[in-house]
Amino acid sequence: MNSFCTIIDSNYIAFANVLYSSITEFDKEIKFNVLVTDAERANFPAVLNNNIQFYSVSELGDTAYARDIYNKYVATNSDHLRWALKPVFIGYLLENNFDKVIFLDPDIFFIGNYDFILNQLDYSSVLLTPHWNNINPLEFEDGLFSIMRNGMFNAGFIGAAKNGIPAMKWWAGMCHYKMDRQVELGIYDDQKYLDLLPVEFPGSGILRHQGCNLASWNIDTCKREIINGKLMINKIYEPVFIHFAKDTITNILNRNDELLKPYLDEYIQALQNENFDLLKNLDNLDHAKFNSSLYSIKHKLRLRTRLKRFLFRLAEKL
Repeated sequence: MNSFCTIIDSNYIAFANVLYSSITEFDKEIKFNVLVTDAERANFPAVLNNNIQFYSVSELGDTAYARDIYNKYVATNSDHLRWALKPVFIGYLLENNFDKVIFLDPDIFFIGNYDFILNQLDYSSVLLTPHWNNINPLEFEDGLFSIMRNGMFNAGFIGAAKNGIPAMKWWAGMCHYKMDRQVELGIYDDQKYLDLLPVEFPGSGILRHQGCNLASWNIDTCKREIINGKLMINKIYEPVFIHFAKDTITNILNRNDELLKPYLDEYIQALQNENFDLLKNLDNLDHAKFNSSLYSIKHKLRLRTRLKRFLFRLAEKL
């Protein structure tokens, strides 16, 4: 049996509901498990669908590092608590009835069929998704530095099969050991540890479908364009899911990533149906300013900068 899962604070129930709704567009019977880090089961909302299950941290029991991580981070950093519990929750689900588990950040939204992802876990113990940053310093220097600082893989998506349990236990141990952003130590929260998984656990696989995890960090390398009336990525891939992190939303609103705008509109409406106003609740996000002439100018300058870099590379080859 397969499962998708996410981890939230109790005030983000709306995100979990919208994520689940987007998943069920392609499989009405898929199981969806939600770990709520700041509440017990008695305080969870009523669940009318047998395919959704909510858990509290206390229910993870003796799962590797569950108590240690909770005790270490519960009073100091709620973000670190949620992030460090990812491998713990995945491991718990794999040890309790599920053969394949896919963890997703709650701000992810599916727009395409994902069966091939679950199929890849038939021969991968762990499944990672690259950021797909632009790593050519002549085009976008920050992209190279970002991947070196933050990690090759995005921790907003992790897939695992039962034979990936040892990898999840190892990752949980690393998250318990240290959760921080220390460039000099090569540490970036829970995420940078993922770079080591393909080395330490040879069964680890890479999700190379570039329609997965569309976000601000792959705006240049996963090129969006309309072909025959359909959104395509790099002329080959159909979009599967979008990671609506704050930077992704900002790039869509300022027209750097405008082909994703219809999906953002759909996502905003879905959250509104859950009584959550996304744009009002994002810190320091002023929706009105993205329609200003200033942002239009900035967008044009960005395109000109990319053109100049292209011409520079062309001149180098002459």
